[in-house]
Amino acid sequence: MLQLDKKRTLLIILLLTTVVSLLNAYAPYYTYTLGIGDNIVRIQDAFIPWRKLVFDTSSVSDIFWHSGKLYISDTQNARVAVVDLESTEEATISYIGEGTLMNPEGVYVDENGYVYVADSWAQNVYKFSPNGDLVLTISKPDSPIYGRNNNFVPLKVAADKRGNVYVVCQGITNGLAVFNKDGRFLSFFGANSPKVTLRMILQRLVFSEAQKAQLLKIRPPSPTSVTVDFTNAIWTVTQGLKEDAIKRFNVAGVNVYPKLSLSSDKFVDIDVDSLGTVYALAADGLIYVYDLLGNPIFVFGGQSFYENRTGLFRSAGAIAVTDDGKIFILDKEDGTVTVLKITSFGKLVLKGVNYYNQGMYLESEKIWREIQKTNSAFVLTYRVLGNVEFKKENYSKAFEYFKLARDAKGYSDAFWYIRNQWLQKIVGPIFVLLVVIAIADLIRTILIRQGLIEKREKKRIQKDNFFISQLRYTWLFIKNPFDAVYEMKRHDRISWITGISLYLLLYIENVVIRIVGSPLFVGFDAKKIDFFGLFVDTYRLFFLFVLSNFLVSEISEGEGKFKHIFIGTIASFLPYLLFSVPLALITNLLTLNESFVYTFGMQIIWAWSFVLLFIVIAQVHNFSFGETVRNFLLTIFAMVLITILLIIIAVLVKEEFSFFTSIFEELMYRVKAK
Repeated sequence: MLQLDKKRTLLIILLLTTVVSLLNAYAPYYTYTLGIGDNIVRIQDAFIPWRKLVFDTSSVSDIFWHSGKLYISDTQNARVAVVDLESTEEATISYIGEGTLMNPEGVYVDENGYVYVADSWAQNVYKFSPNGDLVLTISKPDSPIYGRNNNFVPLKVAADKRGNVYVVCQGITNGLAVFNKDGRFLSFFGANSPKVTLRMILQRLVFSEAQKAQLLKIRPPSPTSVTVDFTNAIWTVTQGLKEDAIKRFNVAGVNVYPKLSLSSDKFVDIDVDSLGTVYALAADGLIYVYDLLGNPIFVFGGQSFYENRTGLFRSAGAIAVTDDGKIFILDKEDGTVTVLKITSFGKLVLKGVNYYNQGMYLESEKIWREIQKTNSAFVLTYRVLGNVEFKKENYSKAFEYFKLARDAKGYSDAFWYIRNQWLQKIVGPIFVLLVVIAIADLIRTILIRQGLIEKREKKRIQKDNFFISQLRYTWLFIKNPFDAVYEMKRHDRISWITGISLYLLLYIENVVIRIVGSPLFVGFDAKKIDFFGLFVDTYRLFFLFVLSNFLVSEISEGEGKFKHIFIGTIASFLPYLLFSVPLALITNLLTLNESFVYTFGMQIIWAWSFVLLFIVIAQVHNFSFGETVRNFLLTIFAMVLITILLIIIAVLVKEEFSFFTSIFEELMYRVKAK
């Protein structure tokens, strides 16, 4: 390591320039987090730009921080620069791999100080000792598991405490290539799952064998970057994915990191500090900070398009973090590294998150109360305070906090205790009331038998009007669907108005369910009703089924009229109309432990409804069992075809509208020009 005196500094100023701390602690970006209701809200700055490192190279691919030293893969000069920023007042610099490396892409340093370099041109992974001596070279494996036709172009590299080496290879979709400490290929690890879209499914259903052969095979995306955390867990990040872009693998290669509620499909690099805080860098310069449970903490940073502002990045390429709250961001376009420093607010939040992840809720209460005073929109605050109040057995307060945080498990646990307390208070009075009612009924019965009082005569129910009588008749679909369909076909016992009323009732009940149901079962956002969207969701399958079944039945000589199919379909779902709202009300007495009551109840309702639908369609068209099955399969096929046709029409209409809009804009432009 060469210490730079003033004269030496002047001579190599082009190699390294350390810009001193900015005069004004100002961040040219905003910091955001998830707020109440899963809304993105602005909060105080957690990290601010502090210094900037400028190098004499225009091509830097990767950076890594270890023990006070910044390791930089200098691709242009074919070496790894080691910058010591903490040992002395002035930075010192040394180099590794000169004369060996050709095009270093990724760099990693293990806990023992060994430096791993992924060289894409040499198609090798090199391992250097802390002194810079080459100790291991990993080349393309000759194992058939790796694949004879697969190239070995390493882009990123990491190593665990056992000495196993994990390599991200260009074009390899099987995951990370894993080598042991001696460089022998072991297997692939941590592959992504292939993404299958509706378009791909439809193509394989409709296309011929020749057309299918021309389609690209469905392959999962290759990981973009890899790192190893303090617990020896392997982390990957994949550009192009979103909810599952970040993965943390256990020893079996299974991802144990939850899907992200706030994420990006542009992640290019990842790093994890000693507290388990996850830092993910996106290509657009945004930095996402998560805890070990996948909760988003901060989002900040941004992209610079026209001016070079410290803290914004033209082409963010790599990230490295330190345990004292610094973040190093590589800008690949201009070959600079920006250092961000944590603020007092950021320290407070990360400290509270660390306590929370360790289950130290009571110890972190003071911190989170302080955070709540500073910014009441921080949703993680309410999740932690809910756990704090739960530990204190203040279940009502915990219930409210969990509701704000939309923590289903905490909400359920707190409600369980609240329900127990409520039952303990109400069971006694209810028992006394039932005893009083029973005694009163017994006395009344004795008095009637003794002739001391007269028994009241039931009033005769007046004759129902036409509409009410038709609604009462629909009950026959529940008791005897065979007779109900016969009466509907032969004697026209149900009118169009009654059928339409039942469809409207279905929509109204779907609205009511979202209002009266427990958030645990209908969702915390259920009361924010999109009435038009709910209208479409309620009726699209019904109307599509009715239309498709009518068209198919016309071809297959079904006897049913459109009216009979229309009314019979909604009448088949009377079990849902009768029991869905009461079941939604019951959910307010249930916790997640009793969710089987709701699930089983809905399964019975849907099974009952579909059995009725099968019977109704068979009786409406006078089909046998086999003919009815065939009719249903053809109906489903027709529904798919109509859906595809509607999508095609929508795309064409959109294109036509865009075409005429562009012509109109062109005409307006020419008129203004004249």
